[in-house]
Amino acid sequence: MHHDPIKPEGSLWRRVEAELDAIEADPAFQRSPVMRRLLRFLVTETLAGRGETLKSYAIAVDALGREASFDPQTDSYPRVQVARLRKLLDAHYAHTPPVSDVQIRVPSGGYAVEFVGEAPAPAKPKIVKSKMAAMRYVAIGGAAIAVLLAAFFFWRPEQNVWRVRNFPVVYLAPVIALDPAQAQRDAAVDLTGGLRDGLDRFTAVDVSNELSPAADYRLDATLRAVPSGTRINVTLTQLDTGRVVWSRSGLREPVEGRAFDVDEVAATLSARLAQPSGVIHGDGDQRNISINTPYGCWLALRSFWRMMPPEDEAAVRNCVTTWANEDPKSAMAMGAQSWFLAQDALKLKGKERDDLLAQAHQEAQKAVNLQPNDPGAQYSLMRTALYLGLERQARAAADRVIYFNSNNPEFMSGVAMFKIMMGDPDGEAVLRKALSLHANPPQWVQSGLFFAAVSRDDGPAALVAAEDFQVPGGPPLQYAMTAMALARIGRMPEARRAWEKVVEEDPRYAKNPVSIFDPLPLAPIVRDRSIAWLRLVTNV
Repeated sequence: MHHDPIKPEGSLWRRVEAELDAIEADPAFQRSPVMRRLLRFLVTETLAGRGETLKSYAIAVDALGREASFDPQTDSYPRVQVARLRKLLDAHYAHTPPVSDVQIRVPSGGYAVEFVGEAPAPAKPKIVKSKMAAMRYVAIGGAAIAVLLAAFFFWRPEQNVWRVRNFPVVYLAPVIALDPAQAQRDAAVDLTGGLRDGLDRFTAVDVSNELSPAADYRLDATLRAVPSGTRINVTLTQLDTGRVVWSRSGLREPVEGRAFDVDEVAATLSARLAQPSGVIHGDGDQRNISINTPYGCWLALRSFWRMMPPEDEAAVRNCVTTWANEDPKSAMAMGAQSWFLAQDALKLKGKERDDLLAQAHQEAQKAVNLQPNDPGAQYSLMRTALYLGLERQARAAADRVIYFNSNNPEFMSGVAMFKIMMGDPDGEAVLRKALSLHANPPQWVQSGLFFAAVSRDDGPAALVAAEDFQVPGGPPLQYAMTAMALARIGRMPEARRAWEKVVEEDPRYAKNPVSIFDPLPLAPIVRDRSIAWLRLVTNV
């Protein structure tokens, strides 16, 4: 029976995968992408049957990002990092039992991983039985290549633009330490790895380790030791024009025996560059990319999602529908289509509403199955599950958005808003973290801060959020929020004037004021407090 050298058959691989996921969710590992990458590398190599023969050179180059010129005889960096990994694993298991009855350990004296509990049998590499057999394979392979080349040159079907990924490619140059000190050199390697991991979490950006014609941008960073710490200089350059798109310089102090907090710097830079409203996509807006391509449609959708101008809706809907139809394997497209279906469902009532929400939920589930770490897919699943009353699934999807995209403020803001409406105590903390990463947050996130203030009966804070939420041509809810907050702090004449604007926008709310909350998935405790505030001004 054939065994995949990377994924042994049976339930054992799933148990190892589950244990890896649990370890990586540990805050200590969350803060260290280098440790997560090293652990994955050692586990994969061990399961492939190469654990006992692993050398420090391979670990340094393949797992830790060292250059090919790395000399293991003079540089102990991989041994130091593996020792650090052992300590982190020991600390993890000191307070967290294994989730799958299989502990992952790295015993001293080697680099092979030990699976305590039930060790998977590493697969043995296949051996070619004879030289003649090998020659036959070469001959067959050569003939096959010739046929494929002939087919390529004589038959070129028209390419479907919706299946060509045209998202920006960033060449990440190795971070350069301008000081020869070992701590600076180690920090440069760690920051290179941290930036790679951080940028990889943003699904609308591709990262390249090689400078190739496909790259759109080049990201360079240098470290210089100064008396007070480390001076970090970062530059993003557009390769077509040589134009410097963005550059920053900052000072970081030493922390915990390291030159600086590498993980914090990598996370901050990645978010600033690659978040939907970040530097790279802001530059993308200036490049006149056709809306009839995946990246162009994504840019239009991301702009629409921020402010939802009615005049842009038809064009964005059309490109999303076309994208989903032409490339049904795109998680981005399926997640976006689910979002629009849910928007339409919220305008309906009764069975029509539930049926369309169920369809939106099905599309979101397809997107998640295609790419579980896509934030848009998980966000759409969370949203539709919440409106359908599938609270457990909604909470799980919300947690996945945060886990996979802890430095993506756009989606974290949306998740936090729904967490607040669900009555989750950590919702406001998640929202404030997202806002701290966001250079220009969309105004709708203020509704999350508003309902957080309502939940704790904080009228002044609710009024600040309501006033920040105001946009020309916005929904009646924005005036209702202002009316509620003003009424709660006793400014009744102003509260009544604000409520009159609600009724002017939609006279139905005069007879049934509380129906203004119907489109919102408010937990009972949040809804009851909101209704109590609203009745201060409506008396209904």
